[in-house]
Amino acid sequence: DVQYSDIDYMERQTDFTISPHFAGLPALINKIKAEGMRFIIILDPAISGNETNYPPFSRGVENDVFIKRPNTNEILYSKVWSFLPNVQINESLPHETQVELYAAHSAFPDFFRNSTVEWWKREILEVYNNPNASRSLKFDGLWIDMNEPAAFVNGAVDGCRNDLLNYPPYIPHLGSRSAGLSYKTPCMEAQQYLADGTPVRHYDVHNLYGWSQTKPTLDALQSITNERGIIITRSTYPSSGRWSGHWLGDNTAAWDQLPKSVVGTWQEKGLHSWDHRIMEWFGLGGTLKLIQFHPCHGRDTFHRPGCSKLYPPWQDPAAWDARFEDVSRNVLNIRYTLLPYLYTLLHDAHAHGSTVVRPLLHEFVEDRTTWDIDAQFLWGPALLISPVMKPNETSVEAYFPNARWYDYYTEEDTGFRGQLRNLPAPLEHINLHIRGGYILPWQRPANTTVYSRKNAMGLTVALNDALFAEGHLYWDDGVRIGTS
Repeated sequence: DVQYSDIDYMERQTDFTISPHFAGLPALINKIKAEGMRFIIILDPAISGNETNYPPFSRGVENDVFIKRPNTNEILYSKVWSFLPNVQINESLPHETQVELYAAHSAFPDFFRNSTVEWWKREILEVYNNPNASRSLKFDGLWIDMNEPAAFVNGAVDGCRNDLLNYPPYIPHLGSRSAGLSYKTPCMEAQQYLADGTPVRHYDVHNLYGWSQTKPTLDALQSITNERGIIITRSTYPSSGRWSGHWLGDNTAAWDQLPKSVVGTWQEKGLHSWDHRIMEWFGLGGTLKLIQFHPCHGRDTFHRPGCSKLYPPWQDPAAWDARFEDVSRNVLNIRYTLLPYLYTLLHDAHAHGSTVVRPLLHEFVEDRTTWDIDAQFLWGPALLISPVMKPNETSVEAYFPNARWYDYYTEEDTGFRGQLRNLPAPLEHINLHIRGGYILPWQRPANTTVYSRKNAMGLTVALNDALFAEGHLYWDDGVRIGTS
């Protein structure tokens, strides 16, 4: 139930601004929230240093929040999205070309520092509570991106100065080994400071950059909205899941990306999503829970096909014929029906560190056949999902571990156990099976979860061989902070 807004809403892709082309965005946000939906905006960490009047940068300089060169007061400038002021942009050029031609000097905040945390919170607050109501964005969540940290220049605009750190004896396989460790990211010698003032090199904390941004962003969001909210981050590190969901980043919506996205969800990550191909993406995406560890207002999912304005809107199901709409609607209705089960799994993951989407081997570790299966997966312990992973296929080879399995749609015992089966998989159908021994809570779907939560609920009781089943349900208002 969320509308996501990518960087296009900003003026020249500059954080904490609204493009004149999106002057109606605040009113749109208020409208869809009144209809029971939510809104999430994106923020990138890099702050433009080229604007003639850009308070977030000037306040950042005043509060000493930016990463600098070691032993100097010199900000280490990179290039990210921001465009130079007063430059006429040729809209006929590919976006990547525009970036290369007009990218501005940008500075990366050091989120380890307490001063940066307070500055970041203040800038986010001003977006939410702008004195000019026509520029106030009442968002419900924040999507933080480019926080590996990623840049469009290697190291810095004027180069790096420590060859040993940027070109160590061993260099992992990167996009360009010749660029060293500073490939499309800041120089490794860049100076950062921990909260207690201890100086550290970027080399030592590079993989923690997204992690260091995540909790301050959640704290700012919850302080501003007084609700649980959600943070979605592209860069994570172990324990990031306590504060955020994770998305895999952009992919090409090509078939070879589909199985990779499944494996990605096992690692607490998310799916970003074409005729037959885009239907399959929606078929799979509709049954994947793609935000884990921190419930999205308790009810929402990150099922977001993205598309550039330079291309036709083929990733929008409404852009296709009635059959496509029906297929998409049916699949999404399954997800809405199962939201109580999914929400419970999400709570368990948030509270206890369990997984939501999991490979078969997690449940059937003694069955060696499951060790090599990465084209099927489970929601929790009880729902088996067997999607088509290749183009133009109308059947799928599915393995059923040794348990009782019921067809989700007919509720009949399949009789399959410990065997591989070829299942029909027409375009409008995705194979779902319920494992015996479990109880799945469900709720009749509606247009949004605000309305579906008013509908009747039920339980699907799937007995095992001993005619036993168990399950549990977690339920709250979806917004309060601190529920357990």
